[in-house]
Amino acid sequence: MAEQQTNVPVTTNLAVLGGGSFGTALASIAADNGARVRQWMRDETLVTQINQEHRNGRYLPHYAMNPAVKASTDLQAVLADAELVLIAIPSKAFRSVVQAAKAWLRPEQILVSTTKGIEQEGFLLMSQVLEQETGFSHIGVIAGPNLASEIADKQLTATVIASADPLTPPAYSKYWVAVTFVCTLAMTVMVLNWVVH
Repeated sequence: MAEQQTNVPVTTNLAVLGGGSFGTALASIAADNGARVRQWMRDETLVTQINQEHRNGRYLPHYAMNPAVKASTDLQAVLADAELVLIAIPSKAFRSVVQAAKAWLRPEQILVSTTKGIEQEGFLLMSQVLEQETGFSHIGVIAGPNLASEIADKQLTATVIASADPLTPPAYSKYWVAVTFVCTLAMTVMVLNWVVH
C-alpha cells in the first residue's frame, strides 16, 4: 500500500531572531532535533562567542549549546531560506525588529512568537503585531509555564504551541521535543497569550 502523503510542510531551515535566554535554548533544542538553525542578534561579541565557544555567556553562561547553531548580526543572511522564523525579541523592540525583517520575510514562512507582554500602544499581543505587520497566515505562539534556565538545566518543563492555522503547530512542534521538554499543541492563540501572562 502506498504511503499516505501529508500536506504538513517539512521545516529544515530555522531562523531565530533574538540572542536572549529563551531564544538561545530553543535554537539549541531545534538543532538537537535536526533543524538547520541560524540565530540573529545585534551583539557582535556574543555572535563570536556562540560561534566559537557554543555558549551564550550573557544569558545562559553554563548552557552548552548545540555547535550547529550559527549566530550572525546579518538579518538578511539569517532569514535567507528560512522556512520557520522564531521571534524571541522583548516586547518593547518586537515591532521594530519585525519591521526590519519584513524585507526578507515571505508569506509561506511560519512565524512564531515566543514573546510575552502586550504592546502599550494599541494594547496588542505579539502575535497580533505579527499579523498587523506582515499579513501572513502562518503565525503561531510558543509559550508556557517555564523559564529558559529550567530548559537549559534539563529540568522537566512543558510548553504550549498554538496557532489559528491548523498546519502551523504540527509543522514546527517536532523541533522542540526533548526528554525533559514536553510540547502540547493548541488552536487558540488568544487564550494562550493571556494565560501565560
